[in-house]
Amino acid sequence: MNLKKLLLILSFFAIISCESEKFKTANGTEMEVSSLIGMDVFDIAYEYSKVGPETLTGTNNQRWVVYYSDINVTLETNKSTNTVQKASKGKKPKSGTYAD
Repeated sequence: MNLKKLLLILSFFAIISCESEKFKTANGTEMEVSSLIGMDVFDIAYEYSKVGPETLTGTNNQRWVVYYSDINVTLETNKSTNTVQKASKGKKPKSGTYAD
């Protein structure tokens, strides 16, 4: 009986960990965080947020790590193209300027 409970609990946690991250835009629309990858960071700011970006630790000559507090999303962009390379929910600075 204990094995069945353990398998049930492990299955439950596996399902929870597979859930996608969502955020709510400034106008109230719910979207997947992953949908921001490949977009221009300035288009995201214009279309989905109403606050200015906060530059985070990890920004250097090649990338810009930015946080939008009203939508609670951190974006890592390629500075030369302004394209979002990584997107995650919450405020997630990198550990240092040269950290990967």
